Amino acid sequence: MVLLETAIAIPLLAAVAIALAWGMSLTATTMALGDAARQVARDVARGISVPAAVASAQDAAPEATLEVVDEGSSVVVIAGQAVSAPVPILSGISVTLTQRVAIPREWT
Repeated sequence: MVLLETAIAIPLLAAVAIALAWGMSLTATTMALGDAARQVARDVARGISVPAAVASAQDAAPEATLEVVDEGSSVVVIAGQAVSAPVPILSGISVTLTQRVAIPREWT
């Protein structure tokens, strides 16, 4: 009986460990997206050109897509990235993470 319980418990524990590791990875990616979006929004709000601001923020989230929307008195940046599951068995599962940041323009 113990052998059967062990045979069931070990794969379940491995699955939980993989799910927790992926969750931590998603959290880190979301934080990196937020950092990149805030950096671009601040730079554009201060008057730096959009291509230069996006290029400087690509270090924080290299695989992210950054979209800058000029709303007149504010700058809105939408950062997004698709993240696939970390194990080959779940290779069809993908999550798209997005962060949206709005910062008022600085007038000089």
